[in-house]
Amino acid sequence: MRYICAVFEGLIVTIAFYGIIYYLSKKGKLNIPCDGFWMQKRSVWIWGLVTFCCTCGISAFRWIEMPIALHVLSLFLVGGMAVLAETDFLQHWVPNRMLAGMLMLWALVVGVTIISDTQYGMELLGRGLIGGIASGLIFLLCYILSKRQLGAGDVKLAFIMGLYMTGQRIMGGIVYGTLLCFLYSIIQLVRKKLTVKDQVPLVPFLYGGVLITYFIL
Repeated sequence: MRYICAVFEGLIVTIAFYGIIYYLSKKGKLNIPCDGFWMQKRSVWIWGLVTFCCTCGISAFRWIEMPIALHVLSLFLVGGMAVLAETDFLQHWVPNRMLAGMLMLWALVVGVTIISDTQYGMELLGRGLIGGIASGLIFLLCYILSKRQLGAGDVKLAFIMGLYMTGQRIMGGIVYGTLLCFLYSIIQLVRKKLTVKDQVPLVPFLYGGVLITYFIL
């Protein structure tokens, strides 16, 4: 039964991912050629496959141990970050509306939890705010020190990641994501596919950091 539920959750998150990407492409927000539902862009299918496999795996072996509120928040975060990873990868774009939607979903889940279980709901609220403020301040400092080479969207996303992952897991997501970005940049510099002046989309690596963190923590 656990594995059936995991596959179902993987399908739901992946379908939502494709649906949002399709909507953005039809509205002209993403430069993806569309013919009906079929989008001729390899990265879309790669991100979708990664999202499905990782959601199934984490749901079956890790999220099952979480309280229902954290479980739901984890699903929303993985699905939302899959979309943001694709938009950042394609166009270095982190949509504000997507971030606002993720913030509203977090507030909804936490609000419902406070109503149904006030003590745990307030604990979840506090842990989320600690994680959001901590990660947001770290990225804000990097944004200032880098003279705005780090995108403002990345700072907003870091805050939202902290809300969802709480102070318990957010540092893992940031550290693993940053390490992945560092390793990728070094490899590409050695291969001369990048120069020190080129910008590297950060969200796909933060997404990888989130997935790694959920697998091991």
